[in-house]
Amino acid sequence: MDNRNEEELRASFLNQPLMPYIGAKLSTISPGQASIEIVYQKNITQQHGLFHGGVSGAIADNAAGFAAMTLMDKEKEPLTIEFKINFLNIADGEKLVAEAEILQAGRSIFHGESKVYTIKKNEKLLTATALVTIKATSKVSEKLR
Repeated sequence: MDNRNEEELRASFLNQPLMPYIGAKLSTISPGQASIEIVYQKNITQQHGLFHGGVSGAIADNAAGFAAMTLMDKEKEPLTIEFKINFLNIADGEKLVAEAEILQAGRSIFHGESKVYTIKKNEKLLTATALVTIKATSKVSEKLR
C-alpha cells in the first residue's frame, strides 16, 4: 500500500477552504490518529459566546477523516458517510481540540471516534464525543461554482 506522508496530509488539510477559514490547524497526525485544534474567536461562537456546536462537529468529523486518510492508499480520499456527536459539556475555553482515532479500519470502510476537548486555564475538559464512519473513495475532481 502506498500511503501519504505527513507533508502530503498537511497539504491536503490546508487545501480545504473551511479549516483555514475558521482558523483550525492540524496539530498532530500519525497512523490511525489525528488531532485538530482551533483557538477561540468571536466569529465561531453561538449567541452565548461559547464555541458553536457546528465548529466542534466540523473538527471532530475532519480529525476522524484525516486519521482514516493516514491508513488509505494515495489513490483514495476519505468521505464521511455517517456521523453522530454527543455534547457533554459547554465549550467555553480558550481552545478546542479534537482528537481522533480509527477504531477499525477495513478496505473501504473506517470507523473512528473523535473526542473534543475545551482547554481553559491549562485544564482539559471533554466537551463532546463523536462516532464517524468514513468510506475510502476514488479521488473526485469537482469544479467550484
